[in-house]
Amino acid sequence: MRLALVFCFLLLPASLLALTPNIPAGTLVSKEVINTRDGPLYNVVINAPDPVIAAIARRQRSRGVYVVEISVPRGIIDNVRVLQSSGNKILDDAAIEALLKWRFRPRSVYKVTVPIEFRTSGRIKMGS
Repeated sequence: MRLALVFCFLLLPASLLALTPNIPAGTLVSKEVINTRDGPLYNVVINAPDPVIAAIARRQRSRGVYVVEISVPRGIIDNVRVLQSSGNKILDDAAIEALLKWRFRPRSVYKVTVPIEFRTSGRIKMGS
């Protein structure tokens, strides 16, 4: 019986083995740094386009917080959730659309909390 279990384990696809408890979650401090419980991670974000904001929504200053769930083996985004809405659907939708395009170094993090500050100048500050 044990031999059969060991044999089955060896045949599991590598993508299933990629989900290990040692891969952290974190909070974006800047596009270069993610804070985790184990300390900061550097150079994890490979591609991080800013949200494209419609001119009508640029007049409002607000802050939203979004949770990005990452495919560990590939580093692409599986899902984006709104943890705290900016209060403006246009801004939230733009943030979600941009975050879905982000790419991370594979096998580095499985989830990242991304605070985004939308400023009245039309500028965006990502990170805490």
